Amino acid sequence: MNKIDLVIEGGMVYTPYSHFKADIAVHNEKILAIGTKSIFPPAEKTIDATDLCILPGLWHTHCHFREPGHTDKEDFESGTRAAAAGGITFCLDMTNNDPHPTTLESFELKLETVQSKSLLDFGIYGGGLFPEEVEKLAKAGAIGIKIFNTRHIKELYPYISELGVTDHGLLYELFEAVADTGLVCSVHHDDWDWCKRMTFRDYINKGKIDNRAYMESYEKGYMYGHGMVGGLAASLYYARIAKVHLYVLHLGVMPVGAYEMIRHAKQELDQTVYAELEATSMLMTRQQAEKVGPYTYLWAHCPEEARKTLINGVTDVIVVEHAPHRREEVRPGWEDNFSVPLGITGAQEFIPLMLNQVNSGLLTLEDLARFCSENPAKIFGIYPRKGAIQVNSDADFTIVDMGKKTVLTEKDMYSKAGFTSWEGMEIVGTPVYTIVRGQVIMEKGKIVAKPGCGRFTPGIAAG
Repeated sequence: MNKIDLVIEGGMVYTPYSHFKADIAVHNEKILAIGTKSIFPPAEKTIDATDLCILPGLWHTHCHFREPGHTDKEDFESGTRAAAAGGITFCLDMTNNDPHPTTLESFELKLETVQSKSLLDFGIYGGGLFPEEVEKLAKAGAIGIKIFNTRHIKELYPYISELGVTDHGLLYELFEAVADTGLVCSVHHDDWDWCKRMTFRDYINKGKIDNRAYMESYEKGYMYGHGMVGGLAASLYYARIAKVHLYVLHLGVMPVGAYEMIRHAKQELDQTVYAELEATSMLMTRQQAEKVGPYTYLWAHCPEEARKTLINGVTDVIVVEHAPHRREEVRPGWEDNFSVPLGITGAQEFIPLMLNQVNSGLLTLEDLARFCSENPAKIFGIYPRKGAIQVNSDADFTIVDMGKKTVLTEKDMYSKAGFTSWEGMEIVGTPVYTIVRGQVIMEKGKIVAKPGCGRFTPGIAAG
């Protein structure tokens, strides 16, 4: 071998279990060797990682890139560009598109539409709506099946009403169908009727509709509240008897009663349940939420309870959801928050927010390697191809400068949304390289790759 593609030298390598100083050799998209540069062949490119930390490529497991159908809000190029700028190497995209990917034809249409635009490797969920389509979606490469067990109380986007599976019989049939494929079934839980009735009774019908009223309704457990826990309770039971691998979305958004339900299912019933913690539930202070108003749909009213789930085995994956909308769509929420699309930005902000937590002593880089790389790669069945720094794994790396200070502000965001839910937050710790299969996508804050370099990664049941 005359030359290899890349050497990363002088950095501190982090895994979920340890950290150590090493050089890394990369060739043909894979990790060739981990050791000392002196024993490697010459390289076409060398990255000096002195004083930097090298993590396995970090995942964003909850992206709404809005394509096809709503590309005025975001598209796959702008969304993956934002994620790459934030140190993400792999994205999972959700299903509330137009058309939604609930049939083989619409799934293949989405894949054809987006795969030439991505700057990152990615997986796509199939939408859970028709049990007879689930096997086809799995064979077409769906990374998992996503079910919206909810609808918006006013039938608004992003909750496409026809995607809402609020019939428990249909929910169970979908669980059966997904179980047959071996894929993960990811669910946004709710008891839509309860949520709608309580919110209209105590807020909307009384004219209490501005942003502060919405925040109060969230804290009270109406919007994104007790109905979600009620939906989770039913879903856990049906998932258990269907023997499906249930992936619980929006842990932390729900009231704290959800934590004990999941702990009981996992640790006492030995049920296969995975939980994705919305890290905003640890991060979004009331002060920040009041500042950005309708540009976030939740805030951290019980952060200490959310943090406990990182220790007690309840949480498997951490994320800050990316659910963008145009500023002009959201702005009227200051006056009527119940009639605007609800969302939050997180593709570019997620990893800097987590690094700030590490510098605050609330997490470790080993935690990030576990919750944001190894665990999701294992859950979705592509470990150790991804999610690991080891020989023959994909050469995916997130390299970070733990001392670099930044301020999150809209002028630096790549998302089409044109704002950040984290405006003005001071951060210590910044991604400085995003590397996917040995290709540098982001270098010192600048995107240096072209759309289409990212690659679709099919799920474990692909035909």
